[in-house]
Amino acid sequence: MKTTRVLTIAAALSALTAPAFAGDWQFLPIADKGYAPNFVASVTGGIMDPQHAKSGDAWGLELAMNCGLIQTPTGVVRTKLSVNKFDKGGLDLTTVELNPRWTIPVAKDVTFGIGPGIGWVKADAGNRTVDMFAWQAGADLDYRMGQLNLGLGARWQDTVGKTIATGQQGADNWLVQAKVGIAF
Repeated sequence: MKTTRVLTIAAALSALTAPAFAGDWQFLPIADKGYAPNFVASVTGGIMDPQHAKSGDAWGLELAMNCGLIQTPTGVVRTKLSVNKFDKGGLDLTTVELNPRWTIPVAKDVTFGIGPGIGWVKADAGNRTVDMFAWQAGADLDYRMGQLNLGLGARWQDTVGKTIATGQQGADNWLVQAKVGIAF
């Protein structure tokens, strides 16, 4: 079941990002004179649905910027660094994530982004605290009004299956969130 889900997500990401592979890629755009990171700092809030607990509130912070390592011929690669916190039903999760998103405009001041990510998850299930590597796939929709940025995002996160409590392996989870940010 897990392998099927991973392959399905990988196939969908490949199909959706195919236009990004046509044309000339730009490597190390941060070294270019005209590079602009276009930072956006956001507060996030939403619902996390973890593997071993009931879903509940998740809150966090996100810093997004134009990627300084690589840019595609179409769209813009945005790097999103985020920290999220979840605590419910005896499970306390803290995630730190790095999520590149290939973004394209879909309407005036509205962008859609999709991409993979990596992360670190600290899971505390009562008497045991475990640190785990994670990888994820997600999508975002952002609306910019001047310096104000409003967004919606969803991602699925797979953790390396360490024992977090008796009979509980890993801390895989879904996260759906809204964000409010300031561009600077």
